[in-house]
Amino acid sequence: MNSSSRNSSSTDAIELNWPPIPSAILIMGKRQGTKKEHKQLWGRVALAAALWYSAPKPKPYLLYVASDIHGPLLTPDAQVVKAMLADRLGIPADFVMTRQLTNCTLLEVRAARVLKKAYHLAHIFALTHLYHAARTQRYLDEVLPAQASVIPVHPDILNEITFPAEAEELFNELRTLIEVSLPGRFDAAREYAIEWLLNQAHTLDPRGRFERRLARLLRPGAYS
Repeated sequence: MNSSSRNSSSTDAIELNWPPIPSAILIMGKRQGTKKEHKQLWGRVALAAALWYSAPKPKPYLLYVASDIHGPLLTPDAQVVKAMLADRLGIPADFVMTRQLTNCTLLEVRAARVLKKAYHLAHIFALTHLYHAARTQRYLDEVLPAQASVIPVHPDILNEITFPAEAEELFNELRTLIEVSLPGRFDAAREYAIEWLLNQAHTLDPRGRFERRLARLLRPGAYS
């Protein structure tokens, strides 16, 4: 499965061709702030499940390495994501790898590189929303050149896959989760502005020290 890195801001150039040896889908973490619904993260999880069901054997692994927490019990998102994939969406637990490591995009990508090497994975496909896709692809190109690509979370991606006919109800549930995860106009404008600033910061600080410190400052409870 190949995803073009030349145009990470749209879904026009996506080609879904799976490699013949195991690959992995990296679900990028998402801090939802005051939004209790956590819709964007669930949309990313839903697309990961849709791609897993549509993929031929060998099935891809599903990776999640973000360390955010949410809810009244401060539950780690890694636990919630694994439970949603295995219990609600029916993905065998053996295909789900979670690590509670970081909320810095650059470090998520670096963690994926470690897992790729450890498990001899062919390719990493990172799932995130359109506003975050360009920066994520930039980091992937730096850390895993020609070995990783972004697939944007968008309902149009579902038109490019073949889902098991007997699982139509699940497919409709996944489509709904993806559709409601798309940020509105105001939220998208804010997110694009933040992405522009972080891209500028990375140009000045390619080692990512500023981004790592900012993640710790904004989300202190997500780190041990």
